[in-house]
Amino acid sequence: MMAGLRRAILGAHEQILAEAARRGGGPIGATVVALILTNDHFAAFWAGDSRLYSYREHHLDMLTSDHSMVAELVLGGEMTWEEAEKLPHANVITRAVGVGEALELDKIRGEVRPGDRFLLCTDGLTKHVGARELAGVLEREPMETVSEALISRALKAGGTDNVSAIVVDVV
Repeated sequence: MMAGLRRAILGAHEQILAEAARRGGGPIGATVVALILTNDHFAAFWAGDSRLYSYREHHLDMLTSDHSMVAELVLGGEMTWEEAEKLPHANVITRAVGVGEALELDKIRGEVRPGDRFLLCTDGLTKHVGARELAGVLEREPMETVSEALISRALKAGGTDNVSAIVVDVV
C-alpha cells in the first residue's frame, strides 16, 4: 500500500514536470500530505508545507515538519510555528510535487489507538488558525462538522491561501 502511494505521488511529480515543460518551463508545484491507516499503525508521506497532526488524549502533535525556509528557524528553537507563519517569507517552500528533478518525500510511521483523530491540512489553515485553536476545534467538534468548522475559522480570519482540511477519526 505504501509503495503504491509513493508511486502515485512520484507519478504526479512527473506529470507536473511534463506540463510545466509543455507550458515553457516555468515552475508548477503542489504540496502533499498523505496518510495510510492499517490495523493499529499509520504511515504518512509529505513534501512541502501541508501538515499532518494527531490529536490524542487532549494533546495536539504536529507529526510532519514543513519543507520551508522558516522551518529551520522553528526546528532550531528560534521561534514557534505560529510566529513563523507571520513572517513575510513563511510560504517559501523548499520541496514540492512538480518542482526539481527528483522529488524527495519524507515519511513517518506510528501507532494508532481508538479515539485518535488525524488532521491533514494545507498551510492556508495553519496560517490563520493557531495550534491552541486547532486543538479546541478537534476536541469539541463532531466528525460531521469538524472540517467545515476548521475551514470556516481560517476563512473568517483572512483566508489568504488555499484552505483545505481533512479529519480522520479512528474508532
